[in-house]
Amino acid sequence: MLQTNRTDHSVNPDSMPPEFSLPTETLAAGVAFIRRRLSIISFTCLIAFGFGLLYLITAAPTFTADADVVVDSKAAPGDAASVSTIVESQIAIIKSKGIALAVIGKLGLAEDPEFVRHSGAVRDMIRSISRLLGWSKPETESSGVRHALEAFERKLSVKRAGLTYIVNITFDSIDPERAAKILNTVVETYIAAQMDAKYKSDLRGEKWVKDRLDALSSQASNAKKALANYHKNKNDVADSAEPVDAGTPPSQLTATTQGDLRELEAAAESTARTYDNFLRVLRYMEAQQQSSPTLEAHLLTEASPPLRASSPKIGIALGISIAGGMLLGIAIGMLRDLSDRGIRTGAQVWKELQIACIAVVPEVASAGAKLGALLVDGAPRRQRADPRSRSIVRTESPIWTITDAPQSRFTESFLEIKIAIDSMNRSGKRNQVIGITSTHPDEGKSTVAAALALLMAHAGARAVLVDCNLRNRSLSAAMAPAAELGVLDVVSGAASVRDTTWIDSTTQLAFLPVGNNSRPMYAGEVLASEIPDQLFKTLREAYDYIIVDLPAVALFADVRAAVCALDSFIFVIEASRTNVDVVKRGLDVVRHENVIGIVLNKAKRDGV
Repeated sequence: MLQTNRTDHSVNPDSMPPEFSLPTETLAAGVAFIRRRLSIISFTCLIAFGFGLLYLITAAPTFTADADVVVDSKAAPGDAASVSTIVESQIAIIKSKGIALAVIGKLGLAEDPEFVRHSGAVRDMIRSISRLLGWSKPETESSGVRHALEAFERKLSVKRAGLTYIVNITFDSIDPERAAKILNTVVETYIAAQMDAKYKSDLRGEKWVKDRLDALSSQASNAKKALANYHKNKNDVADSAEPVDAGTPPSQLTATTQGDLRELEAAAESTARTYDNFLRVLRYMEAQQQSSPTLEAHLLTEASPPLRASSPKIGIALGISIAGGMLLGIAIGMLRDLSDRGIRTGAQVWKELQIACIAVVPEVASAGAKLGALLVDGAPRRQRADPRSRSIVRTESPIWTITDAPQSRFTESFLEIKIAIDSMNRSGKRNQVIGITSTHPDEGKSTVAAALALLMAHAGARAVLVDCNLRNRSLSAAMAPAAELGVLDVVSGAASVRDTTWIDSTTQLAFLPVGNNSRPMYAGEVLASEIPDQLFKTLREAYDYIIVDLPAVALFADVRAAVCALDSFIFVIEASRTNVDVVKRGLDVVRHENVIGIVLNKAKRDGV
């Protein structure tokens, strides 16, 4: 595990809840993520917007015709359940296959290209293969009707308008005229079907009633005729006065006659009563039918061709495409964050490296110059300088923000670095010679070294900046472009420290450039020799702080050679760029216990 001497001013992360974060911190992290991945999100939104436009251009417009049908029911006003049942039943009838097939047959929709799926070459080939394999049956004449029925049911929509008796019917089509025509045909077919059903029902009812009345009337008439015939026959027998058989008793003849009479009278009375009861029941049912719920339907508003397409909806399509692009961009950004091993925050420095982040240096520009334009690959814009005066040249470098804007966040970040160094000095360990290094070139370590030395000098301390980056002389080229003598000349014995030192007239910052010694010298051998120890011994006597700009540790062994000559190191990491694993290997080079802390450089103004 990486170790470091913890400074007094730093906060111990172990004493804080590991998962606790304020809502404002979460919101700030979200805003920082959006701004950090704004380019990705914008790009995906633009791509999705383009797909949305392409869809709107290529999609066939759909027109929706609508009509309203009123279902007249004389149900009780308070019987909401009955009303709902009646209306829902009519909706089911309108959506039934019987109505659909009648409309399809009447308008010939089974052969309409909009309702019959026309096959392309690829689909025809797939269907042929499917038929050969036995997965599907050959197309028949009824297949077109089934396809048309599926399309018809998909395009037809029927729903109740609130709690009213009104049923709203809509139909979608690519042709507005056809949409209105089909919808009107649906309504006409439905109303005609209802009228036909009611007419047939009435015919069947009337025929049954008539047959029943005829039967009952015939039975009653026959019973009355039988009774009248009996009385007539009896009178004829009495008038003829024919002798009666002597062997038949008179009482027996009287009883037989009376029994027949009673049976005939009972039959006549029963049939007459049955006939009268049926008439009364029939009149009662007719009266009840007049007051019972009756159902009638009529068209409230006829469908007319729509003026505008109902789909695709431009606003919704573009809104969905933009929202989808934004979500896709956020997802891609999150995946990049998960796969990216770069360090973006000070808390992440401690979490990944177990070393305190002593400062977060924001990305700034001075005099219109972009941060990092100075002290990176390629020499900056040179200014004329008199080599005899050995005065440090002011360029468009952000380091001069230290003196030009002492209250800026840039200056405050370097003040935090100085406080961390002084805190270690007060703890008993003297950190006078401090090396500034990084894992890769172009992370801004030379800017950090120059700005830190300038801050110390501006604060009144005796500070010297030493350019020991013997492989890249961009710092010397920026601050002392006319220098002919420097560290290499001191190491070779060709010049003294005093003769090679440049001074800033405002802050009295001392600067020891590399120099222009043309003799071939290996940087690793120079830093590993005893000469740097003698140089730093001389500088210790003259200065309070000696800030040494070193090469990057990932490419060369120069820093490893200079470890013994320095008191401590400050490791510079470029925010969101430097890989964590590379930083860990670089820390192994400079020995962890000598690292004061990590400086997170080039952080965005709104957070990284």
